[in-house]
Formats: sequence, structure tokens, C-alpha cells
Amino acid sequence: MTKITTFLMMLLFVTFGFSQQQVIQDFEEDGLGGAFDGAAAVLAPDPETGGTRGQVAELTSDPGGQVFQGINIFFFSGTQVELTSDKSMQMDVYSLEPITIAPKVVSGVEGAPDSTTSASHTGTGWETLTFTFNDGFDNTTTADGVYGAFVIYYNWDPNTNGFGTPDDRVFYVDNITGVAVEAPVVPVPETPAPVPTAPDEETYSIYNDTNGYSTVFPVAYNFGSGLVNQPDLDESGAENIAYQFNFGAGGFGQGEGGPDDLSAFDFVSFDYWAEDNATLTGFRFVLIDNQSGSIEEFVYEIGVNEALVAEEWTKVEIPMSFFTDLGFDDTVLFQWKVDPFAQSVDNAGTVYVDNILLTQNSTLSNNSFSNVEFRAYPNPTLDNWNIRTSATIKTVQIFNVTGRLVKEVNVNASEATINANDLSSGIYLAKISNEFDQTRTIKLIKE
Repeated sequence: MTKITTFLMMLLFVTFGFSQQQVIQDFEEDGLGGAFDGAAAVLAPDPETGGTRGQVAELTSDPGGQVFQGINIFFFSGTQVELTSDKSMQMDVYSLEPITIAPKVVSGVEGAPDSTTSASHTGTGWETLTFTFNDGFDNTTTADGVYGAFVIYYNWDPNTNGFGTPDDRVFYVDNITGVAVEAPVVPVPETPAPVPTAPDEETYSIYNDTNGYSTVFPVAYNFGSGLVNQPDLDESGAENIAYQFNFGAGGFGQGEGGPDDLSAFDFVSFDYWAEDNATLTGFRFVLIDNQSGSIEEFVYEIGVNEALVAEEWTKVEIPMSFFTDLGFDDTVLFQWKVDPFAQSVDNAGTVYVDNILLTQNSTLSNNSFSNVEFRAYPNPTLDNWNIRTSATIKTVQIFNVTGRLVKEVNVNASEATINANDLSSGIYLAKISNEFDQTRTIKLIKE
């Protein structure tokens, strides 16, 4: 089915109130989100000899992966699926071995709950499977509402109605159908997030697709329903994708197989773009550790720790000490996630997030100014910091670990003395600006 035919069908359904099912993803362009927990997914030609389906999704299970491995699938742009009176969807599945899979509808609108069901394939090539989302498997419930995407779990055991032992199965999917409804227009940034300048040897990448960083977060699984898409925001031909979140549907996070040591990194940073609406008041960025089986969350909240900025890319940089002062053990990172403000989907809105990085040095510096030599001494200090540079310093702003401005000094010279006697012991960030409004940020310690 072509995109034009699908659009005309949707127009009829919207205009005349019909509720028949129609194709909402055929993989002729894309539709694949991220595979997780060892699973793999690519777009491939029809596997049937002489097949005429064009492009389909090839899904491969890893016997060494997690039991709940799978793939996130997105619908056609501008399309959502309604599962109210009709709670069923269909999907063409190709397999030469009997298998059972479990789809899960996610990205529910206005709190529509996640719902997982299953269906079995006899192994005879292409078969049309029907999924009815009223089973509530995997600690979910009956679907009721409108949804923006769904997950396919590759391995399901129909005997236990739980995740089955992973095997090396390969199967294909095409032509996902459901009762389509027109999705509201989602705001999109005019430009992609800036490409990071942090050097490879100083960086641990949680999420970035432009720099090819060597040290990356070893994603073992995803959780949460807030992820909507990963659009390419660069119209120049180069690729620069970002996470697109719907905080009206919930949060999203990722975990790894074993805790990771971050103690070499002093800063956590990410770029975000938020729509301007009445309900979006902020969101939460969370690091989660695993201290000998005790899993704890540590939160930095946009809207509390710093103001939410709408409709422009904004860089957030948080000293690692902010999290460790809360009790986070930076030697045992277990998960990260983002959540709606105050963990309430009433604070709904679209937010794009990119370049989630851990760095040894600050990422806030302007390149041309950051190449200038700086010296801050004594550091740590009991009373004064002296900052000396070969360039002219216009101002020095001192921020505490919560991001609050605690001191500002006008300088207009190449050397500045900052009185720290009235500051509490701890870590501070000094944002140094020159006459061209270029900046450099350095870390200062007050004993």
C-alpha cells in the first residue's frame, strides 16, 4: 500500500468517522526505532522467493541477549493508533519456524496505559497475525486510548505467558494495521543540537551520534513509554538525530548489564529543546546507581534546579559532585532516565534531548576562548582564588552546584581575585567571559 493511498484512507476515516483498520507502518521508508537487549533490526527486501512486498523489517534474536530483547517501532509520521472500542491490531509476519512474539503499545496519549499481548506464528512463511491488547501481560493492563508507537518483544513463551529463553530466530514483519487517528502537530526544532566539542579521550557518551566517541554507555535494555521517535534534525544531508520525548506519556530510560565506574568524569551534560506550552514546566534527568543490590535514583530537575528554556537548544551542565553530594555512587552507574516534571504526566509536552555526555572538563566553553591559557590558584582555597589568563577578562560569575549564581565580579583585566570567604565549602563553577562575550568555565573548590 502506498503512502498516498494510506493518507486518502485516513482522510476518509477522519472525515466520515469510519473506524476500519488501515496500514500505519509498511517500512518502505523507515519506522524502526532502537533495538535493545541484544536484539537486532534492519530494513530488508521481502525474504519470500519472488516476493513483491518491497522493503520489510528483518528482526534477529540473540541467544546471548536478555530475555526481554526487542525493537521499538514507530508509526507513519502524523499517525497514532486508537485502541478504545476496537483493541486489536494486525501485522504480517514471516517465519519458517513456529514462534510466539509479544507486541506492546506505548507512548499513550493523556495517560493511556501500556498494554502487552502476544500471538503465535506457525512457521509457514507470511501470515497475518492479530493482536488484541486486552491480556495485560508483563505487568501491564488492557489498552484504552490513543498510542504513538509500540514495541515487539522477540521471545515469548505462550505456556507461561512470560518472556521465553532467547534463541537465534530471524523473522520479518510488514504492514502493521490499526485504527488510525491523526496525531497532533508536534513542534520540531529548526536546527539540530550543536555538535559537541569535548575530546574523545575525556568523554563518556550516553547518547550521541555525531562524534563517534570510543567510550559509550553499554545499553542492555530500555524502559518507559515516553520515547516517541529519534528524528534526524539535520536537513543538510548530514545525520544528527535526537531523542524525541512525550512527557504526557511518561518517562524513558536505559540500563546496562553491570554497574559502570564514572569516577574519572567531573561533569554531566546534555542539550535539550522544549516546546512552549502551558503544561510543560520542566522535566527530570536522573542517574541511578546500584550499591550492592540497593538501587537508588538521584535527580536534577529542569524547572527547579534551573529554569526551563523553550524553543531553543539549551545546554545543561551539572557537576558530578551535584549527584555525589546527594549520595550517588559514581563507581556503580546502573541506569539513566528522564521523567516528566514532578513525575506527573500532567506536565505534558514535547522535549528533544541530545548529546548526553560525561566529561572530565566543562563543555560550556566557547572554542576560541577556551584555547587561551588559564591558571586558577590556589585551588582549593580557604579565602581567595586568583584567576590569571593571557586574554582580557570582562566578568567572572561563580555558580554553586545547583546552578545558582552566588557571586559576580567585573574585571576588565587579565587577572582577577575572587573573594571566597563568604562562600560555603564545596565545588563551584566559574564562568569567565571576555569582551567578545566568549566564555570559559572552570571548576573551583572552596575548603
